Amino acid sequence: MSERTKANNNIKHIEATLLNNYLDTLSYWERVEFVTCVTKLAGVRRQTFFNWKCMACRIPEHAKEIIEKEAGERIFTDLLPAEMEALT
Repeated sequence: MSERTKANNNIKHIEATLLNNYLDTLSYWERVEFVTCVTKLAGVRRQTFFNWKCMACRIPEHAKEIIEKEAGERIFTDLLPAEMEALT
């Protein structure tokens, strides 16, 4: 496995963990409303959101901004320098 793939996987897991940590603070219905709102604003299907949540793929930057705006708080931390280097 290449260093780029490893870095991508690490980032994907970090992002999903941070998203899940936030979702765990919501009630069931708050989560339903949150996912509905984010998917509409991001222009993606619910399945795509759940792919992000389950570490199946990375969350695009524009979607992270939408997620944080709807959450009303910072969820995603900046990438570590080593992870950024591996992606370039």
